[in-house]
Amino acid sequence: MNIYIQQHYLISGIIHTDDEEYSFDLPFEGKCEIKVTDSQLKVNAVFGIEKVITDRDLEKMSPHVIKVMANHLAHMRQNAFYLANLLKYSLNTDWITEELLRVSLTEISIDNLNWHVIPPKSMLQMGPSASPRELTKETSIVVQNYIDDKIEPFVALKHLHRARKDDVPRHMWIEATIAAELAIKEFLIRLKPDMELILLELPSPHLGTLYGKVLEYYIGEKYPKSNKLADGSTIRNKLIHRPKEANITYEKAVEYVQIVEDAIYFLLRKLYPMDPIINSGGIGMTPVRHLEQ
Repeated sequence: MNIYIQQHYLISGIIHTDDEEYSFDLPFEGKCEIKVTDSQLKVNAVFGIEKVITDRDLEKMSPHVIKVMANHLAHMRQNAFYLANLLKYSLNTDWITEELLRVSLTEISIDNLNWHVIPPKSMLQMGPSASPRELTKETSIVVQNYIDDKIEPFVALKHLHRARKDDVPRHMWIEATIAAELAIKEFLIRLKPDMELILLELPSPHLGTLYGKVLEYYIGEKYPKSNKLADGSTIRNKLIHRPKEANITYEKAVEYVQIVEDAIYFLLRKLYPMDPIINSGGIGMTPVRHLEQ
């Protein structure tokens, strides 16, 4: 028998259309069609199963029904993200944020006429942890000293913050690696200003070497997780040059972003050992994103 599923996605942003509704056929075990309006994707799919399912099974959402539809819902979600991504970049529009598609409604039917709402499954997605510092009387004095001494934050921190805010593992990984590369260069330039030309003009050694042998030579100590940064750099290169070979999960990207943040603050503590802001860990905070699927 056939099972019909509908998913309605809200897009963060807008797709510029001529007020028409457009349909696209996507790969699926049975049939999957996505209808596009200016702010929504409606995913319609149909697949066949051997066991007979009744309307009563759908009303109760029996374990068998849940098991049968789980993989199909995941594949439909993947198709929705793929199409949003394709529309965003093929139409060259910044108005679509493909990582912020949100399911507004999911329905299931056995006759394509009478529909039953599938309750959304809530999931908490934990982002990379951070240790923000508070603006206090003491830290305000330190910030004023930065101004007086014309000290600017590492540019690397801008890329680190982008990595922390993103939800897409690929983007997180690339931004975090850029942050690690910039941080070690900025550290060495501030430590040894006469190295600036070499560091900026010549190809950089591997991250593992920079945070390992190079750091050990100049400060007498390697970054303890330099091997993790070396692996991260290798994966980044695959993401850029061989994207199909690099499969990283969100959880793995979160872990990597946290290693990069630790590495950057390792450098900052070595550069400014008496700085009360840098050497204060702050209160650890982990952003939590509530997702429904």
